[in-house]
Amino acid sequence: MNYKLNTELIKSKMLQKGYSITKLASISQISKSTAARAVNGQGTQRPQTIYKISKSLDIDTKDITL
Repeated sequence: MNYKLNTELIKSKMLQKGYSITKLASISQISKSTAARAVNGQGTQRPQTIYKISKSLDIDTKDITL
C-alpha cells in the first residue's frame, strides 16, 4: 500500500533542522530523487520510505501520512 505525505510538515522539519533534499536523502538512506518526490508531494511513497523520512526528521509516521 502506498501513502501520500504531509509535505508542509516535512518541509517545516527540514527547515528547522537545516536539511536540504540531498542531506535528507543521505540521512534517510534513500535516493535523492525519492526524497525530492516525497518533499514535493509527487506520487505516493512506500511505507519503508515514509519510515526512513520520519525517523530522520524525528516525526511520528502517523503525523506525516495523509
